[in-house]
Amino acid sequence: MKIKFGRKKQVYKGKIFDIYNQNVVLPSGNKAVFEYAKRPSSVNILAFNDKGELLMIKEYRLGYKKNVWFVPCGRVDKAGDTPKKAIIREMREESGYHAKTIKFFRKRSPSNTLLWDGYSFIGKDLIYDPLSNEDGEEAKAVFVPWKKAVQMAIDGTIEEEFIAYNILRLDYLMKRKKFKW
Repeated sequence: MKIKFGRKKQVYKGKIFDIYNQNVVLPSGNKAVFEYAKRPSSVNILAFNDKGELLMIKEYRLGYKKNVWFVPCGRVDKAGDTPKKAIIREMREESGYHAKTIKFFRKRSPSNTLLWDGYSFIGKDLIYDPLSNEDGEEAKAVFVPWKKAVQMAIDGTIEEEFIAYNILRLDYLMKRKKFKW
């Protein structure tokens, strides 16, 4: 017997997250309610200047209640957006830079109860080309030597786990000459 899925019911609609319930009948015949949150896809980029330094963002984040280290990132939530268009916009808004060379790095989906794809890119050949920040977004762009960025990912200075993982994964691939532009 397979799992039987009932009709999805939206129980909350928010700016970022929508929450759904869905009745299911399990292979045992027992009934359950599956709950999940859905949100627009997100994007981030590990972008490098001509010195090989990583473009990072020092930004106050409400959820953390303090300044934290990020890389340019955001949501795929504007009309006509693709992940690549969104990261170009978000990078210009948050850092003032645009990467002439952008390469797709990886896609991730955190879980089956949080429906949210994340797209990561690698960028280089930076040009200063700013857009205005979104309301309430105060970000400071800082170029960090790559070795220091890797250490920040290892020691927890970079608290956001997906960004820290991307830094460590790229470092691993670069050291083994498995990352190519």
